[in-house]
Amino acid sequence: MDIVIAPADLDAVRQLRDSVLRPGLPPGGSVYPGDDHPETLHLGAFVAGKLVAVASVCCEPPAGECDPAAWRVRGMATRPEQRGHGLGGKLLNQCLLHARKLGGRRVWCSARVGVAEFYHARGFASVGEPFALPQYSDEPYVRMEHHLAG
Repeated sequence: MDIVIAPADLDAVRQLRDSVLRPGLPPGGSVYPGDDHPETLHLGAFVAGKLVAVASVCCEPPAGECDPAAWRVRGMATRPEQRGHGLGGKLLNQCLLHARKLGGRRVWCSARVGVAEFYHARGFASVGEPFALPQYSDEPYVRMEHHLAG
């Protein structure tokens, strides 16, 4: 399988986010604060030139915190038929590198509990109790954090 990890067009990223993360919900719900910031990186995994997985990383502290070195990974989505090929891990690694390059010291995300092990296996730790994000899905979420080496 010929995989290319590269920056992706924001409109295409949002369309893939909507179709994978919000099936059956109205389109347009995958527009996130910080999407348009110049330091935000939107990555895609392309197989045979087709966008099949996405991830975004932006400078954003967790709610209630003021930490200019905190970055958030969000909108990670892989088409079901492409799962299990390591695309998410490749995207996440590039997000971490981007955050570190721009002064990030920790990266966090709101992960669906069902995929928390994916993040645990890559050095993230759970923070706090599960919570709901009904605007995205009925699944419970947990905050995950990864501290970046200097």
